[in-house]
Amino acid sequence: MIINRLLLLAVLASLVAGCGSTSMPTETVTTTTATTTVAPKPIALTVFKVDNGLLRPTVEHVPSTTAVAAAALRALGVEAGVTISDGTATVSLDQATQDQAAEIVYTLTQFASVKRVNVGGRTGLTRDDFASYVPPIFVESPAAGAEVPGTFHVSGTASVFEATLVVQLVRDGKVILKQSVTASEGAPGRGTFDTTVHATPGAVTVAAFSPSAADGTPQHEVDVPVTIQP
Repeated sequence: MIINRLLLLAVLASLVAGCGSTSMPTETVTTTTATTTVAPKPIALTVFKVDNGLLRPTVEHVPSTTAVAAAALRALGVEAGVTISDGTATVSLDQATQDQAAEIVYTLTQFASVKRVNVGGRTGLTRDDFASYVPPIFVESPAAGAEVPGTFHVSGTASVFEATLVVQLVRDGKVILKQSVTASEGAPGRGTFDTTVHATPGAVTVAAFSPSAADGTPQHEVDVPVTIQP
């Protein structure tokens, strides 16, 4: 009798346990997304530097920025603020040598928003104020060290006899392209010129000169090393 009662209690306990709710374990999965920061590519800016008394445009690579005027000044070694308003760039530089002023004015006036420059206590400076720094043939584009597409423009100003000059592309000492170009005005005036050239990828030198009236030998030659992009 006692044994039967014990068995009955055991069966009832088992049934009660079976009626209980069963919860499944929950698993929390945390995923981490890796973030890769890609630094912006440097930008190429043309700056004009005085070399042996003459201005030469060269390419400088600077950190990416929208404040290109200030970045161009830093590339010249000028640590000064600059503001642009109504076509005038005002550089916060109390003093500037004549060479520095020429570099600053030519560099800043390459930008369409700048027509004149205030710097070093002088106001309203333009490129005309630094005419003595410009060689007879002045190739403004491309600048030395530039990377250019296969077809590109060679442009600038010239003050040469009968407004005639020659533009060549030279690779490994060999002339691979030669063009005669006529500037808009001849010496003693100064005219503009612009011509289109083409070359395959690789390093080339853009050579511009005025042919001698006597024998065609190059005069006032300017050599600009560039790289043609693939």
